[in-house]
Amino acid sequence: MLAAVPHHGARELGYMALVAVFGLIVWVYSAGFLYAVFFGLHGFEFSQIVSTVVSTPRGIAFFLLGNVVGAVIALGLFSVSVVSYPMLLDREVDFVTAMITSIRVVLANPGPMIGWGIFIGTLLGVAILPGFIGLFVVLPMLGHATWHVYRKAVAP
Repeated sequence: MLAAVPHHGARELGYMALVAVFGLIVWVYSAGFLYAVFFGLHGFEFSQIVSTVVSTPRGIAFFLLGNVVGAVIALGLFSVSVVSYPMLLDREVDFVTAMITSIRVVLANPGPMIGWGIFIGTLLGVAILPGFIGLFVVLPMLGHATWHVYRKAVAP
């Protein structure tokens, strides 16, 4: 597998990984900030937070706003990466060009791309249910399918 990564792609894939980690950090800090805004700086036991979120107006507002913020972050990360990774393996381009191409593909095909993102999320959710073992089947399939999405969406 490592031999399939072109020399130029290794560095650029590393930069894309940093973009993904940055998105994760933004998501974690956003979640922590929203929690502090709605519930203050004191913690809850897990059973208390679940009952608070589903049974109080403040908890429901936290749940809704948290999901909207998470969806925006997920859409942003999906948009910059949906065809970036396969493009970096296929062509000699830098990661910024790959991200711009990826965003253009999402903007040109919003319906299919949102559907693809929902499909990926659903498959990953189902694969996680049996103790993450399903990921051994789902991840290679998604990688192969993503390659085909890239080949169809980006002109040679």
